[in-house]
Amino acid sequence: MSNINKGKLYLFTSYAPGAGKSYLMVERAAQQKAKGKKIIIGFLNSDHRDIDEILKDHHVRRHFHKKYSLKKILELRPDLVVMDELGMRGKNRDKKSFVYEDIEILLEHGIDVYTSANLKRFEQMNPQFKKISGIGIRTTIPDIFLEKAHRICFIDRSPKQMREDFQSGLLFDPEEMTSKIMQKNFQPETLETYRNLSLELLKNRYPDKLEIYER
Repeated sequence: MSNINKGKLYLFTSYAPGAGKSYLMVERAAQQKAKGKKIIIGFLNSDHRDIDEILKDHHVRRHFHKKYSLKKILELRPDLVVMDELGMRGKNRDKKSFVYEDIEILLEHGIDVYTSANLKRFEQMNPQFKKISGIGIRTTIPDIFLEKAHRICFIDRSPKQMREDFQSGLLFDPEEMTSKIMQKNFQPETLETYRNLSLELLKNRYPDKLEIYER
């Protein structure tokens, strides 16, 4: 299949969890549905609060719960597929694979994909984030998906607002809230440094495909 027939990858990312990547992704997918595009919700992380309400408000239904079937998605021949959590594994019920491996197949079949991932999960980014907080990611996402992206949609929520949302319990369950990693990630100075590093990296390396959304 030639490059001209390949689908386009849209990456929704930010500097920390809880910025609203998946919510913006669903909103943008709903806009495409309103234009007549055939949309499939392949995978949405069940940890996202109120995500089902957003789907309902935009008249977008889930085709799968917890796990998706790549084979079934291909049979449905959609224009666009929403695949949350680019670096997650074990969500394809047909075979054990990473979400990004299945996304490659969708793109090869000429299907556009909306996906999400925190910037620090990528190979080239992870070491720089680790220098800031000492927290690294064991399983990273190949950098090729930053290169493949047609658009990189960066959700720029202010560190102050992120900190307030975290402290108020809006972002995570109580168990996650008390974890040392989360506590460290959501320190004001860590959030500020994460944000500055993220914007610097993206503006320097991917200026032509970068879109910034303030939330």
